[in-house]
Amino acid sequence: MSVKQLASQAIKNLRGTPFVFALLVINIIVLIGFAFTLHEVSKSTARRDAIIQSCIDRSRP
Repeated sequence: MSVKQLASQAIKNLRGTPFVFALLVINIIVLIGFAFTLHEVSKSTARRDAIIQSCIDRSRP
């Protein structure tokens, strides 16, 4: 069974159970939200580290 056939069969099965499909969609949205949040925290930490390093560099005689 190819991936395309498997995906097609999975979609057909999910159409019969809208509650499970809704849960799947909500879970995917939550995972995307977590990934975005982790990405933003990582960028914030990098900015903070750069600011701290520049402060350290300026404070040295």
